[in-house]
Parts: sequence; structure tokens; C-alpha cells
Amino acid sequence: MSFRREVGLGLFWVALATIASKGFSLLRQLILARLLVPADFGLVTSAYVAIGALQLFQELGFSSALIYRKSDIEEAANTTFIVVMVSSVILYGVAWFSAPLVAALFKNEALVQVLRVLSISIVISAVSQVPMSLLAKGLGFKNQVIPEMIAIILGSVLSVALAVMGWGVWAIVHGQIATALLNSVLVWFFCPWRPSFVFARRVAKELWDYGKHMVGFQIMVFLITNIDNAFIGRFMNSAVLGVYGLAYNLSNLPATHLSRIVGQVMFPAFSKVQEDANRLNNVFFKSVKFVSLVAFPVSLITLVFAKDFIVVAYGSKWYLAVLPLQLLTIYGLARSIAVNMGNVFKAGGKPNWLLYIATLRLVVMAALLYPAIRWQGINGVAGLSAIVAVADFGLSLYLTNRILQAPWRRYMRIFLPMLVVSTGTAILGHQLYRWTEGLIHPFLSMPLTGGIALVLYLGIMYLYDPEVRLVAAQAWGGVLREFRRMRMAHGQSQV
Repeated sequence: MSFRREVGLGLFWVALATIASKGFSLLRQLILARLLVPADFGLVTSAYVAIGALQLFQELGFSSALIYRKSDIEEAANTTFIVVMVSSVILYGVAWFSAPLVAALFKNEALVQVLRVLSISIVISAVSQVPMSLLAKGLGFKNQVIPEMIAIILGSVLSVALAVMGWGVWAIVHGQIATALLNSVLVWFFCPWRPSFVFARRVAKELWDYGKHMVGFQIMVFLITNIDNAFIGRFMNSAVLGVYGLAYNLSNLPATHLSRIVGQVMFPAFSKVQEDANRLNNVFFKSVKFVSLVAFPVSLITLVFAKDFIVVAYGSKWYLAVLPLQLLTIYGLARSIAVNMGNVFKAGGKPNWLLYIATLRLVVMAALLYPAIRWQGINGVAGLSAIVAVADFGLSLYLTNRILQAPWRRYMRIFLPMLVVSTGTAILGHQLYRWTEGLIHPFLSMPLTGGIALVLYLGIMYLYDPEVRLVAAQAWGGVLREFRRMRMAHGQSQV
């Protein structure tokens, strides 16, 4: 199979699974937001701040190093598996004993039991780390995403069922544990590799030499993306943190899910062409173009529809999330596009650049967060995050171009038309919503008019850009070929 087709199929399968599973997760969140209170979400958010801090040291960058590695793959996989399992057990112990200290930090005694139960997911998720990395390394994304999708759907069903039964915050906790457990079990049915529990010290040192930069970067990213939660939880309360967490998650749908799609597929892809500058350049610009093609309209529609969506979908008790949602949407848009740049740094042998950028961003956030909270509360925090994200995006773009050496007008030809068209179609879609507000129930008119805006945007871009038309035709042809192949395989199995 050609490299282009491998990448295309990888993007297709990861995108399909992400759309399906995250759509289901969004539906779960809508239902849980109606059944639970903001304080429940704030409590889980606080627990995840602590768990996320511990998980930074779970795989020590070995997973990224395993994907990047060209030789001794079996030894590297076995070594990584042992390191991840041992570190995860240690981290679970740290989580258990430090729970009272974390609860004291957030001034919430209920956090002790929530953290102790939820942190078992650290050990559970460790079981799937290496097989998931090996599947990604071989661009076997179909086998990677199927167990993830099944786990998310079943875990979401469990959460909703427990919430209906009145379990409160434990509905979220047990749903997350079930999701991690199902994924860790199911992935082994799709990955042929089995550990032999042989630790190679030489290989471990080589993996660490690459992975240590990733650990440093991940620490910085964690601090950047959670320092706002920590400040809000410390200086405000769990209910406000729950509101902010909802706004953050909704605004970062493009960033979180597009980053996941692109990060899973494009880092292994970039690693395969790391020694060919022209191919690396072309792969990067194609990936950034088609991420932006989706990220711009989703972000602009979210920004324009924010007030109506929060009130209609979540209810008036979540109204304080409106302005943070709009401000954080800018932050999410910058993140979703910048993920491609980070992959260029890693594949180009410059993972230390990620660390430098993240360190600078963290220093700025740490210096200005407290004044932002005192000035405008969660609105000030969201505004600060948006400003810093835009500045970070500009710096990342500059450094990316030091590797790619592309003319700046090439970037403008990608971003400017998408920004203009997505802004116009989002405003038009919202106006259509206003016109139909009294005629159709908002639960129907909002997705309808938002969908019209998205389709109109894609139609204009399809007509405007010949590369979009070419890739759309190639993608459709590839999907048809894949389904024909699957149907033929199924028919042969029936004979």
C-alpha cells in the first residue's frame, strides 16, 4: 500500500471513530449536565488535575520514542511495557496517599474518595499503552480506534444509567473507569504483539534520550492546560470550576479531537518521511490545510451560537459559561492548527523546541492568572488563555518555518479564505436561526441552521479550492475501495 493511501486510510478511520465516539460523548455530557449539578463536574475536574499531573510520568516519553524508533522494535516494545506498568503502579500509590493533600488544596474533603477511586484508571490504562503505540507506528489505525470507540460508547451508557439512578458524581467516575478498562482489554484483540517481559537497559537509555524531551514538553502542556483549573478551584469554588470546565471542553472540541486525529496519524507519518525535506513539507501543508478546513467553521459556529446553545442545551444554570466559551473557542482554534507544527518539531528531531515554547507560555500564564481572576473571574481567565494561545501560535508558526523554509504567502493562502468564509457562513447560519426561532423548536432549528452554515462553508471551499475537490474525490474513492475490500473479505469468509 502506498504511503499516501496509508495516511489517508489512517485519517479516515481515526476521524470516523472520533466523530462517532465524541458525538456520543457530547450527547452523554448533555444528559449528565441535566441530571447533575456543576459542582459534580467541578469535583471530577479537580481529580483529573491531580491524575493528569501523575500521568505525566507514566510512560516517560517512551511511547513517542517507540513510534519514532527505527531499529530493535521488539526490545523497545518490551522495555516500554515494563517501564509503563511499573511506573503506573507507583503513581497509583502516590495518588492514594496524596489524596488528602489534594483535597486540602482544593478545599473539598469529598475529593479524597473521588481521587482514590478514579486514579485506578492510571494502572488500567497502562496495559494498553504499548499495543496502541505499535498500532500507531504501523499506521494500523482501524485496529486502534475500534476498541476506543466501543469503550467510550459503553462507558457513556454506564455513566448516564448511574446518573439516572441518582449516583451523582460517582456516575461520572465509574463511567470513566469502565471506559479505560474496556479499552485496555479490547485493544489486545486487535494487536498481535505480546510482551515477553524482557528489559533491555541499553534500549531504555536510548528511548529515554528521545523521550525526556517529550516528558518535559508534556509537563509544560499539562501545567499550561490545568493551571487555570487549579487557580479557579483554589480561589473560587467547585461550582464555578464546573462551569469553566464545561466551557473549556466545548470550546476545545476542534482542538482536542482534531489534535487527536492529526497527532495519532501525522506524527508516525512525518517520522516516515523525516529525511525527505520536500515530502515532509508537502505532508505538513496538506495536513494543516485539511485540519483548518474543519477547525475554522466548527470554531466560528461555536463562537456565534454559544449563548443560544448553552441556554437551550444545558439550561440557565450554565449561563455563566457563555462568555468563557466564546473566548476559549479562539484558544481551541489556535491549538487545533498548531498540533501540526508540534509534529514537525518531533519528526524533525527538535522536540526540545516544544519544551521551550511551552515553558515560555507557562511563565506568562503563571504570572497573569491571579490578576485575571481578581479582575474578571473566569471571564478574565478565558480571555488570558485566548491571548496567550494566539501568541503561542505565532511563535510556533515562525519556528515551524525554520524547518520547512516555505514562503509566508503559502500560509496566508490557506488561512485567510477559510477565516473569511467561515465567519460569513456562521453569521448567516445564526441569522437563519433567529428567523426560524419562533417557527421551529430550538432543539431542531439550532442543529439545522448550524448544519446549513457548515454545509454552505464546505460547498464554497469546494468550489473555490481545486485541491479540496481533488482530495475529496480521492478520499471518496478510497472509502469506496475500502468498503468493497471489506465486503469481498466478508463474502469469502461466508464461503
